[in-house]
Amino acid sequence: MQISDEMLLPEFFALRLSLSFLICIIYTFSGIRHWNMKQNILNQSLVFIFGLFIIAVGVVLSVKADLGVSPISCTPYIYSLAFPLTLGQTTIILNVLFICIQMLLLRKKYRMFQLVQFPVVFLFGFFIDLIMKYSAWMTPNNYFEQAVLCLLSCVVIGIGVFFEVKAALTYLPGEGLVMALTQTFGMEFGKTKIGTDSSLVGIGIVSALFFLGALEGIREGTVVAAVLIGYIVRFLHIRYFLFEQWLKNRKKKMTHQ
Repeated sequence: MQISDEMLLPEFFALRLSLSFLICIIYTFSGIRHWNMKQNILNQSLVFIFGLFIIAVGVVLSVKADLGVSPISCTPYIYSLAFPLTLGQTTIILNVLFICIQMLLLRKKYRMFQLVQFPVVFLFGFFIDLIMKYSAWMTPNNYFEQAVLCLLSCVVIGIGVFFEVKAALTYLPGEGLVMALTQTFGMEFGKTKIGTDSSLVGIGIVSALFFLGALEGIREGTVVAAVLIGYIVRFLHIRYFLFEQWLKNRKKKMTHQ
């Protein structure tokens, strides 16, 4: 669905509201009184928002590649084709549903701080629609260009997830749902993640065939994303850890000199 300036105007208001709500919840439930610690929370929030934006860029690149989007985005993408809704809007709807399922599963164990996921998903949806609007010119001309865009989207999403994890603030509702299932039923996180992603792909296939009469948004790129993004995040984590160790050793040597 094409995104007009008129459609983005209310979303700019939602952006300001989401950012304000996000900061308010973080400060309210963190119970932090010291300025330095509050500054750390603010820095974490900025890193998280940056990671969120990078993930949104990766999602849009996968859409533009037209070789199949990542498992977590395939269902919203199909419903954005089937109904007069943008990809950002269907992403928000699906993620709000994930938060509600988390609440139902965890009940009293649901941490009130995780209400921060609500403004996060509105922010994420806004980023997706904004990037979709300004990347309308991006159209690959052949399969090679599509494959390059597909691989680039995996790298970009991996980088975004890395920043999201490093922020250590909260997580997107998709991961939150996996954690809620793991905590409720005592299942292994990795297996639960695979099962959740497989279920979303299955729902996407059924939805595409029912509403569109064709298999849209789920192709070889979906499989590549499912496999490659996790490896990219792990690679970045190892490299970052090695860099941290090198930096600590260097500081020790400078101190002893």
